Amino acid sequence: MSGQRRLLAYVVIALIVGAALALAVALAQGNGASSRAAAASAALADSSGALYSSDGAAGTSGATDPAKQEPLLDKFTSKDPFAPFGTTSTSGGGGGGGGGGGSTTLSAKVKVNGTSYTVTKGDEVPGGSAAAFTISSVTASDVTFAVIDGTLKNGDSSITVNLGESVKATLESGKSYDLAVVSIGGSSGGGGGGGGGSHSIAVVSVSSQNGTAMATFEVDGKTYADKQVGDVFSTSWGEIKVVAIDTGAQTVTIMHGDQTLTLKAGQVVVK
Repeated sequence: MSGQRRLLAYVVIALIVGAALALAVALAQGNGASSRAAAASAALADSSGALYSSDGAAGTSGATDPAKQEPLLDKFTSKDPFAPFGTTSTSGGGGGGGGGGGSTTLSAKVKVNGTSYTVTKGDEVPGGSAAAFTISSVTASDVTFAVIDGTLKNGDSSITVNLGESVKATLESGKSYDLAVVSIGGSSGGGGGGGGGSHSIAVVSVSSQNGTAMATFEVDGKTYADKQVGDVFSTSWGEIKVVAIDTGAQTVTIMHGDQTLTLKAGQVVVK
């Protein structure tokens, strides 16, 4: 009886030991799987991180999203918000309307061999078929006469005469001309009569005769000769009174209405 109990006890112990061994093996296998799963998870995380980091690197080195870039302000030009569109700046020609004041052309009164001519650039003198010179330039201080056919005796093709001067010009053919510039001024469309609002007034000459100072005027193309101090004469500009004449300074002071004006011989004023 005691022998059977002892055998039963051995069997029970053997079963307990076997169960313990089986549990240990199972636990060992479970821990291995867990570690492999953890390793796989770590590897996955690493690859994901590498993927994301490579994406980021590619994004910074390659083409970036234009919407995320800051604009380059130096590629834009500033504009005055108050400037109207479609307007351009003009450097001449003034504002619009008609009037001759904005397009005044210089004209000159010249004498050729004693004959007077009022000329502008492009005119020919003397008049008619006898013309020998073209007026190539009129400035505030001189007039240039260009030879139409041939040259001057000295070989020049033109001659410039200063305001108030008179010179002799000899062509290569031997024919001579006395050229003088009497006055220079603005011409607003032709000489003569008093219409239109603008008038030209010039002192043609200042001289002394028998000790009496005299002045010759030209108003709107009409000559008024040998006027003395105190004289009053009617013109297309209105009545003009001679207030003073200075033969030394070659100046004349006149009065028009309540306006006093001093002019120098050869000077032209447009009013």
